[in-house]
Amino acid sequence: MTHPIKPVMHTVFLPVTDLKASIEWYANLFEQPIRPNKTGGGIYWGVSFDGTGIILDSNMWGFPPMIMFESVRDIDASYDYCNRMGYMHIGELYRYSEASHFTVGGNMVCWAVSHEQPQEPVGDAHPLLRRISRVIAHADHAAETESWYAGFLRKDVRPDPVVQGLNGIAMEKGADLLVDDNRLSQTGKVHYEKLQLDLRVAPALVIDSPDVEAARAHVSAKHASNVTGIEERLGAACFTFYDPYGNGIMVRQTP
Repeated sequence: MTHPIKPVMHTVFLPVTDLKASIEWYANLFEQPIRPNKTGGGIYWGVSFDGTGIILDSNMWGFPPMIMFESVRDIDASYDYCNRMGYMHIGELYRYSEASHFTVGGNMVCWAVSHEQPQEPVGDAHPLLRRISRVIAHADHAAETESWYAGFLRKDVRPDPVVQGLNGIAMEKGADLLVDDNRLSQTGKVHYEKLQLDLRVAPALVIDSPDVEAARAHVSAKHASNVTGIEERLGAACFTFYDPYGNGIMVRQTP
């Protein structure tokens, strides 16, 4: 039987307080046109890369960024699987005409009509910020986090082929999952009042660039916050920057 949760991270949700301003900021950062919000709500489809994109979500403010995994069409099978596994923090299963979803362990599992249809062209990738290559699962205890995602996705954890010394899980398309015990990120924890938890959440993802020096100059010119210097970390030059809402993104030299 096919595993009900696909090894595909379709989207990373980034929480923002001001949806309109955040849309404009990201459109300016990636130099992409602003596309209409088809949901009519507080969620906006942001930048779409090759297989993994960014959603700006004003409903999530006060919560950490969240990975959205794809479900098979029968999302009940995904929901039943998570309950059988005894995972903590399983949310209610919401059903809509175009999508169904639930949360589990700080992740979202979603089936949507759009996942099964050809995607509309979204324009060329920015020449300095080409693709999301890794989505980061931050871990205080790497082995525990690796084991959780291995069971969740029914996929083997293997040494990352590019990031030296860290492990991850290869996805069927889009970005791969990278488990980081803070050797790559090198960031502190953030307190989330709504959860009463201190969590390490930044950077949420890694974007590949053919020229990190030019990419750093670009994001600085776009008024990114807390742009770090370029450092050699785990096999490649990289830097981190933040959007106006505290969401961190790492840019790493293309292998």
